Amino acid sequence: MSAFTLKMIALVTMIIDHVGAVFFPEIIWLRYIGRISMPIYAFLLVQGYQHTRDFKRYVIRMAIFAVGSEVPYDLLFHGSWLEFGGQNILFTLLTALLVMRLLDASAKSRNIFLFIGALALIIAPYFLHFSYGIYGVLVPLCFFLFQKYRGIDALAFSALTYGKYLYDGNLTQVYAIAASIPILLYNGKRGAFSLKYFFYIIYPAHLLLLYAIHYILVNHLLPF
Repeated sequence: MSAFTLKMIALVTMIIDHVGAVFFPEIIWLRYIGRISMPIYAFLLVQGYQHTRDFKRYVIRMAIFAVGSEVPYDLLFHGSWLEFGGQNILFTLLTALLVMRLLDASAKSRNIFLFIGALALIIAPYFLHFSYGIYGVLVPLCFFLFQKYRGIDALAFSALTYGKYLYDGNLTQVYAIAASIPILLYNGKRGAFSLKYFFYIIYPAHLLLLYAIHYILVNHLLPF
C-alpha cells in the first residue's frame, strides 16, 4: 500500500468523520470510521519528516496551512470566526514535527536542554487546546521512536490508544486502532500520484464547504 493510498484513506475517513460530526451526530458509526484518519496522518507525518529535503520549508508549509485552516475549522465546529478554545489538528501535527526534530537534535548533541524542550512541546497542546491534545503528539512519536521496528510501532500506538481509553473512558477513540491495518500494509513507496499540495489544500477547503452547506441548510432550507 503506497503513501498515496494511505493519504486517500485518511482523507476519506476524515471527511466521513466531519460529515458525521456536523450533520449526523446521532450516527455514531460515522465517528468510529473517522477515528482511522488521524493515526494515518500521524504515520505519514513521520515518513515526511524522514524523507524531507528541507525541514524548514516543511515546517513553514505546515504552519501556513495550520493558520490558514483555523478560521474554517472554527466556523464549522465552533460557529465563530475565531475560537481559542480549540485549534485544528494541523497545529498538533506541527508540534509533533518540532518534537521529532528536537529529539533528534538532543540525541546527536546529547543536549539535555533540547530534550527538556521536546518534553515541554509534548504537553503544550494540552494548554493551547490543540485537537487531540497530548495524545495527538504522542501518536506520531510512537511511529517515530519505533520506526525501525515494523509492527512494534503499530503495537505501541495501539497500546497508547487503549491506555487513553482506560484514562478517559472515550470508547470512540479505541476504533483508531483499526488504522494499524493500512499502516502495516505500507510498502514504502509514494504511489502513482504525489499531489502534495492537494492534501494540504483539501483540509481547509472541505471545512469551508461543509460549513457553507450547513449554513445554507440551517438558515435557508430547513423548516423552523
